[in-house]
Amino acid sequence: MVQNDNPSVRGVVLIGMPGSGKSTVGKLLSEQTGFPFLDTDELIESGESQRLIEIISEHSAEGFRKIESAYVQSIQSAGSIISTGGSVCYSNEAMQHLRSLGTIVWLDVSPEVLEQRISDAFDRGVLIEPGTSLAELYKSRYALYEKYAQIKIDASQLTPQEVVSQICQQLAF
Repeated sequence: MVQNDNPSVRGVVLIGMPGSGKSTVGKLLSEQTGFPFLDTDELIESGESQRLIEIISEHSAEGFRKIESAYVQSIQSAGSIISTGGSVCYSNEAMQHLRSLGTIVWLDVSPEVLEQRISDAFDRGVLIEPGTSLAELYKSRYALYEKYAQIKIDASQLTPQEVVSQICQQLAF
C-alpha cells in the first residue's frame, strides 16, 4: 500500500457516466492509498432503504436529484475516495461540496464503450429518460463533467488498475 504523504491532497472524488468505472476504480484506489472508500449510490440506497431505480420511480428524476444532492452535501469525509452517481453533476451545490472534500477526477469513457459495459441502464438505476440513448445522456452531461473536473482521465481503453495508476501519478500519491 502506498500511503499518501502529500498533505495538500485531501481525498479524491470520482465523477463520470454510469459504467465509467467509478466504483471499481474507487475501491482499488482506496486499497492502494489507504483512504476510506465511500460510494454515494450505496449511501443513498442504504439511507432510503430502496434501490436507486425504486427511488427514481417513486420520486421522479427531479425528486431523485434533490435526494442525491442532499445526501452528497451531508458527507463529511474529507480524506476519502468518493465514487459518485453519474447524475450528481446536475447539482452545483453538491459539486461544490465535493470539491471541498477532495480533487474531482472525471473518468471519461466514450459512449461506444459505455454501451458495451451497460446492458440495461434502467435496471441499474441510471437517471435516464425512456427513449434516450447513453450517447445522448453522455452528450447532455459532458459540459457539466468538464466544468467540475479538476483532472480528466480518458478511461475508455484503460484497465481499472491503469486508471488508478494515472490518478496516483497526477496527484503525486
